[in-house]
Amino acid sequence: MGTKYILGIETSCDDTSVAVLKGDPDKISQGEVPEVLAFELFSQEQMLAQWGGVVPEIASRNHLEKLAPLIKQTIAKAGVKLSDIDLVGVTTFPGLLGPLLTGLNAAKTISLLKKVDLFAVNHLFAHLEAIHLTEKVSYPYLGLLVSGGHSLYTLVTASDEIEVLGSTIDDAAGEAYDKGGKLMGLGYPAGRIIDDLAKEGDINRFEFPIGLKGSKDCNLSFSGVKTSLRTFLDKNPQYLVKSPEDINQDTKDICASYQHAIVSALKLKLRYALEAAKEKGFNNLPIVVGGGVACNSYLRQVLKEKYKQVHFVQPKFCTDNGAMIANYAFRNYNSRIQYPDTLSIDARSRFINKKEHRKA
Repeated sequence: MGTKYILGIETSCDDTSVAVLKGDPDKISQGEVPEVLAFELFSQEQMLAQWGGVVPEIASRNHLEKLAPLIKQTIAKAGVKLSDIDLVGVTTFPGLLGPLLTGLNAAKTISLLKKVDLFAVNHLFAHLEAIHLTEKVSYPYLGLLVSGGHSLYTLVTASDEIEVLGSTIDDAAGEAYDKGGKLMGLGYPAGRIIDDLAKEGDINRFEFPIGLKGSKDCNLSFSGVKTSLRTFLDKNPQYLVKSPEDINQDTKDICASYQHAIVSALKLKLRYALEAAKEKGFNNLPIVVGGGVACNSYLRQVLKEKYKQVHFVQPKFCTDNGAMIANYAFRNYNSRIQYPDTLSIDARSRFINKKEHRKA
């Protein structure tokens, strides 16, 4: 097919990210790693910290302000022109609708101006397939996606054949981290803070529940561990962190114990996900872990100790980013939407119905 240039646009939540990748779609489909020519990201993390989380309207306005300059900057850094772009990959689901539409409308504008094709990306699948930005992992594999909004176990038999085996029925793992940290008074986002403090903590000092521990399926629940932490802090207000000076060994032990419960649930249900894949005829699968929580050092340690064939997406590609979006578009190049049908693409906020997994 020859060398192609793909622009990736990601605006599903609070990060505005753009990337340009270079490669041959035919060779990439056979396992070749694409070349990342440029990769830029603008995070709203510090700004949103004052609100204790993502505010959709504020996030949308900041995407609108930052996206056009970021696209221009990324293309220039890649050493190409907008007219050189052969395909634009853009996140269309799931996510916050306002931010999604901001990125999609930018992609449609490029499509209209340059008559370029688009590929509508499910950014959850892109999180898992981001492993191919740095490693060659063969299909099929068992995918574990752990992020702020989603926690999924998937059977991946091809880049466009991804089956959900299990899901969280309520909160996601990343949500449990952020909400737990907010309850403790650690600020936002709390995932990295808890992970860092837990390194010096005792995982056995306090006991927090493992969600759905008794169910022999690969569904997850993290609302219980969060509620347990809230109840614990209500009964023990002396452990609340009101200022950085309040962080002590007690804080570290709580973080370690709380994190241990979250990671233990992911580890336990991964076993059931592998059994579910085995029932479908897939044995000894490699495991790919992606999403923002895949950066967590304790999760990496626990799963690497348990499984030999576990592959973690590189940390810089774990958070929502344009490189994973362009990569997923590359791997599905032949399924692109051609201009002018590109102008009819729409965004949607949801991907799975958690109620269906709740009934399972």
